[in-house]
Amino acid sequence: MSDTIGKWNDAAMAFATDQERSAFAEANRAVVKERFQKLNGERVLDLGCGYGYYTDWFQCIGGHPVGIDGAAAMIAIARERYPECEFDVADITKPLPFPDESFDIVFCNQVLMDTEHAEAVFAESRRVLKRGGILYYSIVHPAFYNGSWQADKDTGITGKLISSYLTPAVISNRFWGETPHFHRPLSFYLNAASDAGLVLVRTEEPRVYDGVGRNGDLPLFFFAEYMRP
Repeated sequence: MSDTIGKWNDAAMAFATDQERSAFAEANRAVVKERFQKLNGERVLDLGCGYGYYTDWFQCIGGHPVGIDGAAAMIAIARERYPECEFDVADITKPLPFPDESFDIVFCNQVLMDTEHAEAVFAESRRVLKRGGILYYSIVHPAFYNGSWQADKDTGITGKLISSYLTPAVISNRFWGETPHFHRPLSFYLNAASDAGLVLVRTEEPRVYDGVGRNGDLPLFFFAEYMRP
């Protein structure tokens, strides 16, 4: 078991509890639910499913999902909360325990920026996707996530001070315990998916901040959808 997975095992319960009341998590869910409103039996792989919320969502809207996560503690929570869903423990950076071309949708929500070998996830996603299938992922926006909020003393406008954007770095987050965050520029994710043989369909940078205490023109999340040709 990797050190990263071990830390997410330790953080599992605190993370699951926080996500139930987080306004940012709710904003993320709104974007996903706008994109996926109804399925017709499509096979969905929920990569890094965490405590299982989206696996259950895909089942509720008519899909046939399976959720996998490297953190056994996360899967234990998911199985307890959503016993009607299928879950398994698997390191998503390793070869996945599924045949080639076995899923219509690969879904990876707020996972890749906390994954050390994210390029491996793109390669395996392409392998398990059927032709014409889609990879849909979201991450915290790397251009703005690590910036510090600052208010202009003359105008009162609040923005973020951005530095070291292009330099990859490992940052220790302490929201739910200590978990690693792997900062990479946006080009890393776009190129890694392209190098894996996936074709970009669309991207989205939704407005999350309210524009009152924080600048509403700075996106917190980045969403991308790719197709396997």
